[in-house]
Amino acid sequence: MHSWDWDDLKYVVAVADHRSLAAAARALGVNHSTVLRRIGSFETANGFRLFDRMASGYTLTETGEDLLDSARQMQEIVRQLEGKLRGKDERLEGTLRVTTCDTLMASVLPHVLAGFSELNPGITVALTTGSFVTDLAQRDADVALRTGDSPPDALVGRRAVDVSFAIYGTVDLVERNAGKSPTEFDRWVAPDMTLGGMKISRWLGKAIPESSIAMRGDSLVSLLRAAECGQGFAVLPCYLGSSGRNLVKVDHPDFDEMTTGLWVLTHQDLRRTARVRAFTSYVSHEFRRSQVLFRGNR
Repeated sequence: MHSWDWDDLKYVVAVADHRSLAAAARALGVNHSTVLRRIGSFETANGFRLFDRMASGYTLTETGEDLLDSARQMQEIVRQLEGKLRGKDERLEGTLRVTTCDTLMASVLPHVLAGFSELNPGITVALTTGSFVTDLAQRDADVALRTGDSPPDALVGRRAVDVSFAIYGTVDLVERNAGKSPTEFDRWVAPDMTLGGMKISRWLGKAIPESSIAMRGDSLVSLLRAAECGQGFAVLPCYLGSSGRNLVKVDHPDFDEMTTGLWVLTHQDLRRTARVRAFTSYVSHEFRRSQVLFRGNR
């Protein structure tokens, strides 16, 4: 086992976790053929089969299960060592891995990142976006910028600002629905089931009939673009909706209870790293300076 390459074991763990080559490839940031080749060469070199290729996906063999236990232990040791070493880094240079959501990147965050890079030219920001929280406890990123009611226990950081939600629609749509309650508006664009856990999704499901839904999407940015074109009203975080073109905000008392937080988070092992401290301090300050936008004012 001492001659095995840890990089090979990462592919084994990824396929075991995601049960498909395509999903493992996305998680690792490589293409499908690379995962297939690395798994195949590992099995050939060691003379055993790790996975059964089933119609439902890739399933571990008994040998694969035994190997996976050891691989996970090695993975955790490597992550702990990396975290301790990065936590002692006092240089304002190198790569800073930041994970965030597409709504922030479609609105306020690009200007904030540009300002940070201007002040810290030695730091390269490696940015990833997605709909789900990247687990900083697993060292997938150094800093997370995320909305939510509370952060996971393993992470440290601050609630930079409060985020409000509201209804947004074009001027034409608002005028066409003048005098109606928002629940009577005729056309909506709404999140699909992948965003079903959001408070706004639950509100839309209870308050708006299915016959009024013109489109569903798996991204709030997609709903913003649809709303900008007049396809329907959308419920959006105010920092995103207020950045839209030709959109009017429609207040509704139900959304007063949907305010959530925007968090700047890191792992406790990294909180004293110079570039992490510089980034979290700068971003938190800039978010607070823009708090009127997050609360629904342009």
